[in-house]
Amino acid sequence: MKLHSYLPQQGSRLYIAPLLNGILLLLIFFLLGSTFVVQSGMTVKLPESASRLSGFDRAHVITVASAGESALFFDGQSVTTDELSKLLTEKKRESHRVIIHADQMAPFGRVVDVSNMALALGYEIAYATQPPRSL
Repeated sequence: MKLHSYLPQQGSRLYIAPLLNGILLLLIFFLLGSTFVVQSGMTVKLPESASRLSGFDRAHVITVASAGESALFFDGQSVTTDELSKLLTEKKRESHRVIIHADQMAPFGRVVDVSNMALALGYEIAYATQPPRSL
């Protein structure tokens, strides 16, 4: 025996509300996700370079500012040279890569000291730069 349905026949139309919800969620995710880029706690003017390096997305960030001994930051918090050495030793398990954000006016010797400290502890280092300005 054939069963008959008395419900109105619906077409195979696409429901627009769930589609809009999905698109809105993706839009919000990509707009807010771009602000999750690693930022240090100090504003520095980076040197310019056309080269790019990938694979350092989960790296620790060391910021070397141009003002004095106290202008050294590790992942956004102000540290001294001794504290930096201890933190690098402790945080080695999290990531073995370091990005050095050095201001253009930072003493070069200080940048080299920080680089040598990270290299001696077995870290891979990269120097943060900004793309060159187009003329």
